[in-house]
Amino acid sequence: MRKLTVLYDYRCGVCRRCKDWLKRQPQFIELELLAAESLEAQQRFPTLACGEPEELIAVSDEGGVYRGDAAWLMCLYALKEYREWSARLAAPELRPLARAAFKFLSSHRHRLSHWLGWSNRQTLENLLNGRADAKCEDGSCERS
Repeated sequence: MRKLTVLYDYRCGVCRRCKDWLKRQPQFIELELLAAESLEAQQRFPTLACGEPEELIAVSDEGGVYRGDAAWLMCLYALKEYREWSARLAAPELRPLARAAFKFLSSHRHRLSHWLGWSNRQTLENLLNGRADAKCEDGSCERS
């Protein structure tokens, strides 16, 4: 595997912060981060991309599809400094804990975004008005 495409929820502040963090990390496997709501995602992955993603999805260049906690573990596996962590968290002893933690974060991501001040109303307005590539005044909802 040389490339992993990660479909994330652009409307979620936590998801956008995670995307930015992933982009900054040294990688063994190239990570392409793509908003699941984008036209490109819908064209490339019509059966996977949707209006409001309920889970993180990663697709390998070999055709493997990973969802939820498996997608997150694959993202960690792609990173030079976190590959060992992905192996530890995927082990039978820790996998239930990793699954529960990811499920909690995923199901509360919008509330957490709001609580942490990472929600940006203009991000959603840009998306709903077909200006998904527009930048917010403060640049916090820039889309890649």
